[in-house]
Amino acid sequence: MRRYRYRTSVLTGPWRDSAEEAARDAVKAKQAVLDEDQPTGIRWTVPGQIEERNSERTPSRLNS
Repeated sequence: MRRYRYRTSVLTGPWRDSAEEAARDAVKAKQAVLDEDQPTGIRWTVPGQIEERNSERTPSRLNS
């Protein structure tokens, strides 16, 4: 499963299920603004990016 978050020189957002959610977090945190002229749909107000990672969840095992 892929997870996404924004990271700037100032803040780092929480991991989200989509890059769009991470971008919305960046806008809410005023690290970026919506800009339809940009390929990503946002313009960073500070240096930043959307990070991506693969997250493999392993089932937790309960000891009985």
